[in-house]
Amino acid sequence: MLPSLLGGIFVAVLYKKENIKDFFKRCLVPDKRSILAIFISLLLIFIECFVTQTISKMNGGENLGFEGLKLIAGNPLMFFYFLFWGLISGPFSEEFGWRGFLSDMVINKKNVVKGSIIIGLIWGIWHLPLFFYPAQIQYEWAHSNMLLAVCFVFMCVTNSLVYSSIYVISHRKVFPIFFLHMFENIVLTGAIIYPFSDVYKTLVNPVSIVLDIVFFVIITRTRLYKDSLEAMN
Repeated sequence: MLPSLLGGIFVAVLYKKENIKDFFKRCLVPDKRSILAIFISLLLIFIECFVTQTISKMNGGENLGFEGLKLIAGNPLMFFYFLFWGLISGPFSEEFGWRGFLSDMVINKKNVVKGSIIIGLIWGIWHLPLFFYPAQIQYEWAHSNMLLAVCFVFMCVTNSLVYSSIYVISHRKVFPIFFLHMFENIVLTGAIIYPFSDVYKTLVNPVSIVLDIVFFVIITRTRLYKDSLEAMN
C-alpha cells in the first residue's frame, strides 16, 4: 500500500489541479488503447507461463495444478473474487505510485530504458522484506538459493521495461498496468495455476527475464510503440 499512498501524497502536493485530474483519468478511465494493452499483457503472461512450464516439464517438473481455474469453473462467481483480490493485493497498492506518479516523473520519450531501470531497481529493493516472510514465494527463493533472490530483483528491472512499454503504447495510462501486474501475481506465480513444482519456481524468474527482454525489443520496434512514443512529452 505504501507506494500508492506515497504516490497519492506527492500528486496532491506537487501537481496542479489539472494534472491531478489527468492522474486519476490515466489510472481509472480506460480507452481503446488500454484494452489493447491489457490483451497484449495477458498474451505475454500466458507465453511466459507456457514457456516456464514447458522447460519445467523437460527438467522433471510436475504438471500445474490449476486449482484457481478449477474453482472458477466450479463457481463462476469466484472469477470476481480473484479479480478483486488480484487487483487489491498488488496493483492498487503499488501502481498508483510506481507507474502513476514515478513513471510520470522520470520517463519521457528520450529515456524510457534509463527511467525503467531506475524504477525497476527501486521496485525490486522495495520487495526485499518479502524475502523474510514465510508465506511468500520470495522467502522460498531466498532460503533455497540466494541467486534466485538476486534474480528476482533483476526480474523487477526487466519487468519494469515491459511495464514502461505498456505505459507508452497506452499513452501513459496506468489502467492496463493494473491488469498486467495482476496477471503476473495470480497467473504466472499465483492461485490460478497453483500448485506448481519446485522446478517451475526455480525457472520462472530466469525465463521471465529473457522473455521480458525479447518482448521489449520486439514491441519497441513496432509502429504502435514508435507512434505512441513520439506522442509523449
